[in-house]
Amino acid sequence: MKKVMFVCTGNTCRSPMAEYLLKDLIKKADITDIKVTSAGLKAEENSVISKNATTALKKYGITVRRFKPKRTTADLCSKQNAIICMTQNQKKYFVGFNNVYTIDELTGAHEITDPYGGDQTVYDECAKQLKFACEKIFELLTKE
Repeated sequence: MKKVMFVCTGNTCRSPMAEYLLKDLIKKADITDIKVTSAGLKAEENSVISKNATTALKKYGITVRRFKPKRTTADLCSKQNAIICMTQNQKKYFVGFNNVYTIDELTGAHEITDPYGGDQTVYDECAKQLKFACEKIFELLTKE
């Protein structure tokens, strides 16, 4: 079983969108040996996924149900085959882990800017960038 975790700051925008986009690709390909999750470096208990993020995902036919943001922990990170950060700055938090990458390193896509506080068009653009990145990551995960 391959385990992949996307990481952003609050686990309310970018990383959950990436999680759901990659899960959608995996489901459509009927693959069962890849597990995807997400977490935030500063995720707050009792927070929720951004409404604009769920709206952006709906445009790709993805419905979010029962998503609860969670904080990165050493235990959670130790269970992953790959930890994928949205930015180089976020990657710096994972000292001692050799399985940490940025979206840019894996896909050649630019760092994914945080849409938090932006309007729906900002979230839609973020989802578009993440969809492209997730398609590349999916190729990497399934080429073996």
